[in-house]
Amino acid sequence: MNNTSEIRQLISEITTAVGYEGDFGDRINDVDLILNKVDAASRIGVPEDYLEFLATFGFGELDCAFYVSDGPVRYAAQADGDAGIYAGLYVFAGDSCEGSYAFDTRNNWAIVELDAEIDEVEVVSEDFSSFILNQLAYVKDLIERRQHEAL
Repeated sequence: MNNTSEIRQLISEITTAVGYEGDFGDRINDVDLILNKVDAASRIGVPEDYLEFLATFGFGELDCAFYVSDGPVRYAAQADGDAGIYAGLYVFAGDSCEGSYAFDTRNNWAIVELDAEIDEVEVVSEDFSSFILNQLAYVKDLIERRQHEAL
């Protein structure tokens, strides 16, 4: 996994921030359990850095702005709709609103952003390590802004 020390530092800063109320940190390393909601045919090419992240750092809510689930879930099943443009998408993270992040198994497991109110899929990252580093930096920045505004 790329950027391990930076990821570790950001997670530490987020989870030790004043007012932290998340539940992040339960680790999981059983690949079959992580991928139990992914169709067998779609499991080929699952990002190793994603699996390593769950085993090393864990899952859960880091902030109301970002959580990581304990395994991907087929988006079409969550959305209660027909697959269409959502076929092959597996949600693994999101926020407390209506935003989700999913792996696109049809596109080398690229990471896409989904919005419940917009019927489109946008690639936000080609690899998990870069994605998680960017999300953690974003959450840390949000927390710092909230703390500054509270002064």
